[in-house]
Amino acid sequence: MSSNTNGRRPLKVILVGSSGVGKTSLISAFFDQPYETETQPTVAPAYCGATIELKDKSKVDLQIWDTAGQERFQSIGGMFYRESDIAFVCFDFQNKATIPNWINRVHAQVSDCIIFLVATKSDILSDEETAELQAEAPNLVRELKAQQFFLTSASKMSGVRELFQEAGECVNQICKTTTAVSVPLDNKRPKEQSCKC
Repeated sequence: MSSNTNGRRPLKVILVGSSGVGKTSLISAFFDQPYETETQPTVAPAYCGATIELKDKSKVDLQIWDTAGQERFQSIGGMFYRESDIAFVCFDFQNKATIPNWINRVHAQVSDCIIFLVATKSDILSDEETAELQAEAPNLVRELKAQQFFLTSASKMSGVRELFQEAGECVNQICKTTTAVSVPLDNKRPKEQSCKC
């Protein structure tokens, strides 16, 4: 990964969602790997890194984690949610009802993790289904307190790069400078603390 990131720490991005929704395919598409119509279920979290150039021409490193969606592996995957900055909650048209459950699992480990709602497999949706998702998106984002909604297709490379780009653009939101007021024990001036990004 590039070191030209202005001293920012990497952002940890996790992909969560039910088995078979296309999490691994999204990552493969982002890295321009050939699309496979059949992939083996992820049984253990896998990690890869990428550097994103932001709109202001600075850069940020992403640590991208692909987590297992099968029920019997979810307790293992939960350990890897910790210290995550951003979660892509992935779902297809058939399992929209699972979205709140996945958000709750993430927030149980990281209460302030930024949520992106990621609808997958848009290439197999009918025009009516696409319109339904797009109409529901603003309400979903508002009700679930998500950052954004993305409609994606790994096989068509639709919305994939935009998704990861927007994750990178969150760096200033995540790593903005903060000032903490401490309680002086020795009458010294409180120290200012800032994010090490």
